[in-house]
Amino acid sequence: MGTDGEYQVFDDIWKRTDLFYHAGDVQECRSFAELWETVKFQRLEELFPHAPQRSLEVGCGSGGASLYFHDHHGYDVTLVDMSDTALELAQRSFATNSTAPQQNVSFLKADANCLPLQDHSFDLVMSFGLLEHFTDIERPIAEQMRMLRPGGLFFADIVTGRFSVDSFSRFPARVKRALLNTARGRWRELASLGRPDLYENSLPLSSYVNTIERYGGQVRSARGNRPLTSLNVPLLGPLFLRLYKTRLVQRWWQRFDLSGSPFARWWGAGWWVMAVKR
Repeated sequence: MGTDGEYQVFDDIWKRTDLFYHAGDVQECRSFAELWETVKFQRLEELFPHAPQRSLEVGCGSGGASLYFHDHHGYDVTLVDMSDTALELAQRSFATNSTAPQQNVSFLKADANCLPLQDHSFDLVMSFGLLEHFTDIERPIAEQMRMLRPGGLFFADIVTGRFSVDSFSRFPARVKRALLNTARGRWRELASLGRPDLYENSLPLSSYVNTIERYGGQVRSARGNRPLTSLNVPLLGPLFLRLYKTRLVQRWWQRFDLSGSPFARWWGAGWWVMAVKR
């Protein structure tokens, strides 16, 4: 990953994360996190096979995608993470939210750079918010491609360190921290306001595409997704959440996600890359 101790940073983040999972109607979402998750599942429904698959989620976090496809399409799922806290959160999420029998579900603590799994053993390998945390993306991508059978599907959700619509969601919190540090005379801490808690690379989308193809993937799509950001500030937050759930915004959001346009790749909160193993 980016720096020494990075796994500890992620473990601390997951310790501060509340359990959440939402796969229902958009109108029932009570927070931005639930809305992002619900719309994500809608998009993945358009991309992933509906027949049962053997899937691997690397850097699983709370494991929402694995849970969704296990319940809705009978996937045999394996969830991998280096964080004990993340794996515990994913296990609790399955125990709390799964509506299907707890069969064909396994959890594994492992390093994405060296997965202790057999070659060509999965139909689908996916990751969400993982690859951008590596300075060397070749190792984790090579491992994920190694796991795939020929004809299998590779999918990565990448939220790299760059300007995007999501940059605006961090602005109110940074202003608040700047004002507090100024009022308390903590001048040295002002310089750290722009740095995230964890490492994110700033590689261009082409670097991911080229690496995936170098390790046997035929990239089918590489596009930007999610044109909206959260604004969790008093009064405005609930208004924006209500706006985002309207049919008009949902239709525009879907067109943005599926467009693959240069604007979507530049503005979108993240990139979605899908490939088939040759």
